[in-house]
Order: sequence, then structure tokens, then C-alpha cells
Amino acid sequence: MPKPDLSAVKVLIFDAGGTVFDWSAPVVSALARSGAGISVSDSRAIALACRGHFMRLNGEVVRGDRPWQVANSIYREAIGIACKEAGLSGLSEADWSSLFSAWRKMPAWASARESIASLRERFIIAPLTVLSWSMVVESSRGSGITWDSVLSCDVLGVYKPDPRCFTRVTEIVNCEASEIMMVASHPSDVVAGIAAGYRSAYIEPRLFDPGEDYSADAVADRFDVVASDFADLAIKLLNH
Repeated sequence: MPKPDLSAVKVLIFDAGGTVFDWSAPVVSALARSGAGISVSDSRAIALACRGHFMRLNGEVVRGDRPWQVANSIYREAIGIACKEAGLSGLSEADWSSLFSAWRKMPAWASARESIASLRERFIIAPLTVLSWSMVVESSRGSGITWDSVLSCDVLGVYKPDPRCFTRVTEIVNCEASEIMMVASHPSDVVAGIAAGYRSAYIEPRLFDPGEDYSADAVADRFDVVASDFADLAIKLLNH
């Protein structure tokens, strides 16, 4: 199959949670520091449940089934539900504070910082994320990642995958849709970008979001670029 012509691409728009950052690790760490006394495997299950509830609640906002909420508020509700389902009790105020701020301390995946820095030499780069501005900014600073901008959906006033979100990004970066590439480890994000006229890059996931279809049929031959990790993405885009 011939390589797609990506010479017109000027802007790379990254998903953040799961693609660039590990949303599980800081929740597991916060629970380990708490007085809950639960195992690492149980902590990971709570982190996964939190992510699932966050995406469910966010989806309800997107569909109009729930009033508008910013991501910080959705996350607080999601982690509260996950901890309640796990039967956690006796958490101190400090424990809850640590859990509520966990997603502001997400570590980036290996090679993300270096690869994003390399890509910025050629492309304009920004995350487009359902996470809050503070979550992405603080996590980026903690991992030494520099962006040209941070496009948080709750600042834009519309969440992915609503098509209006992608149209708004096109207006902000002042480019044609065909000059923008959506980069994500979630097939649904890349597909939504394609529907908006964006080019597409898929990074094989390190975390698997609840409700996301990662089957071979969901990704095979659908995307312009498929990368095994960030280093591979940088090689494929810079040498294209």
C-alpha cells in the first residue's frame, strides 16, 4: 500500500489522557499513600473504574443527558463513585485531597517528552483533551513537556467527540482540516478526527479505556500512520 501524502500537515493534535499520560498511576499512588490499606491490584481496579465513570459521565454531558460540567468536577464525582463501589471507608480529608488532585500528576509515557520536542521543530503541537486545563498543564510541567497550546474541551465549551469540538479547533489553529492530524491511542478519537477532515495517527495503547474498541478491525488500514510508541511516531512523521 502506498504511503499517504502527509506533506500538507502543519498541526498535530494529541489526545492526552491515556495517549500521552498514564491516568492510572497517580490514582494507584494516592491510594497507596492513604490509610485504606488496599492492594495494588485493587487500587488499579479503582483507577480503571474511575476512568470508566469519568468517560460515562462525560458522555452524558456530550449527549445532553446531564448539565454542563467541567472536567475537574466530573473527575471528583467519578473517583468518589469508584471508591464507594470498592467499599473504601475511613479515608481522611488529606487522602481525599490527594485523590482529587491525582490526575494533575499524571506521568507521561516513555519517550513522549523527547518525541514531542522533536516533532515541535516541524509541527505546531497541542493536546485536545476531555481532561481539564489544570490536569494537562500540571502533568505536562511534571513530565517536562512543552506544548504550543493546550486545547482543553471544558475551556472550549464542547467535549470530544462532538463534531463542533473539531471545528472549533480548526478555527483556533487557523488551518484547513486537512492540515491537521489527530494523534491518539483511542480509535474513537482518531475516527472522530477523520470525520472532521483531519489526517490520522494511531499510537498503540499502553492503557485500555473501558468501552473503547481496540480490535484489529477497529484500526487496520483506517489510519494514515500507526506507531508502536512515541519514538516510532516521531520517526514516521519526521522521515515521511
